[in-house]
Amino acid sequence: MPKHEQTIALTNVDVDTALAIGYQAMKNLSWTVPFAGENKLLGNTPKDWKTNTLQILLTVENNSLTVRSEMTSGESFDMLGKNKKAVTTFIQAFETAKTSIDEDTIAHNKNAINVLREATVKAAAQEEQQAAEIDKAMNLSGSNLYVTYTIIAINVLVFVLMVLDGAGIMATNQYVHIRWGSNYSPLTLSGDWWRLITNVFIHFGIIHLLMNMYCLYMAGVYLEPMLGKIKYTVAYLCTGILASIASLWWHNQGVNSAGASGAIFGMYGLFLALLTTNLIPNAVRQALLQSIGIFVVYNLVYGMKSGVDNAAHVGGLVSGFIIGYIYVYGIKKEKQEQKVQWIIPLVVLLTIGGAYGYLGQNKIDPEQRNAVMNEMKESSYNDTEKFNDKYNEFVELQDKALSVFSDTTIGSDEMLQQKLNQISLPLWQKAELLVKEMQQMDVSTIFHKKADNLSKYLQLRKEEIKVINEMKTPADRQKVQEIRDKIDSVVESLKAS
Repeated sequence: MPKHEQTIALTNVDVDTALAIGYQAMKNLSWTVPFAGENKLLGNTPKDWKTNTLQILLTVENNSLTVRSEMTSGESFDMLGKNKKAVTTFIQAFETAKTSIDEDTIAHNKNAINVLREATVKAAAQEEQQAAEIDKAMNLSGSNLYVTYTIIAINVLVFVLMVLDGAGIMATNQYVHIRWGSNYSPLTLSGDWWRLITNVFIHFGIIHLLMNMYCLYMAGVYLEPMLGKIKYTVAYLCTGILASIASLWWHNQGVNSAGASGAIFGMYGLFLALLTTNLIPNAVRQALLQSIGIFVVYNLVYGMKSGVDNAAHVGGLVSGFIIGYIYVYGIKKEKQEQKVQWIIPLVVLLTIGGAYGYLGQNKIDPEQRNAVMNEMKESSYNDTEKFNDKYNEFVELQDKALSVFSDTTIGSDEMLQQKLNQISLPLWQKAELLVKEMQQMDVSTIFHKKADNLSKYLQLRKEEIKVINEMKTPADRQKVQEIRDKIDSVVESLKAS
């Protein structure tokens, strides 16, 4: 936090008297003095609609008075120099009080400071006791975050490996995500049950990853120490699976979903369940309940935008809330020194049973799976997307080249020949270069066959123009028709491929 301090010399003034004068200076400035130590006073400046409170610490030692002003409201910078102004203001008030204060006021202030010292000691003891109770309930100092760090490390490692495999850092390649185990309905519902869990470790871009890992860490700081590593791990994985099921159920027309957010919402749902009980001391419960409630509501509202799988969020939240209450029962029994060994097996069995039942009732036709697998096989070649882009360019050139035949302004064979030579032929030649490039690409056998058929198609189109240019007799017209029949045959082969 931004701060500023200044030290002034004290002459013939003992510690208690200096503090009494400082106390009076703060009172004269209408500053509050909540705490006192042996040689310290802690004060606060007033707060209004445009100014946050500054914390003022006075320290008397070695015949000097040190005044420190510090911002305590989350500021990063003191652009207006408020701390320096507060220190200067206090020193001026101190000098004024020193020359005007009488002995009775000094004695009164010393008594007031002694009362504050006693209250400070009691407050410190209460805070220490409260901290001990919180630590005992939440075990914040008795556990590390190894599981949380491990989950984060796995997510980061998977993301890096997927980027190297072509997934993309910002923009994503859905085929790579499917190959790595995203929750893709046609495959998850036709045998790939493992996608219910693998998708929890896959992310669509680095922003997706960073946001989820930050939210996981913020929940893990509290939950892993409080639950213990086994309960924490089981809850994370089970809520992730149940969130995946919720996504499949809601998106009954099909979905390609991935990300840790379903499991993370599950952990926040579990946290909410704990916060509605007395397992967490009231001193921190209300603040945590408010902050987590705001987080959940905000993200659910944000999740209503397109492209966000809010179904997984809700599924994770609800399942986490239920698991949380199951855990609450077990934790209370453990505090009573009663062993409850069936809690974790129950959560695991309920999750597996729910997943097995849903997958069993919602199987997908094997033909649909085979179609997806063929599509995935095509996508494994390096130039598949590039081939499709070139093919789209080819189609655009073809449409422009064939538009000559539908031009109603052409009224004679001579005009048709002229248009074909000026418009169509150059376009077919340009398309021929595209096809030659497509024939050299790293694509499947089917795509190579498609490129070869395109080459045949182009040769026939060029031959068609040549015959039309030389057309003089009915026999030539018949020859054009024969070429067009061959073109139709090649087009049928292209459709089949």
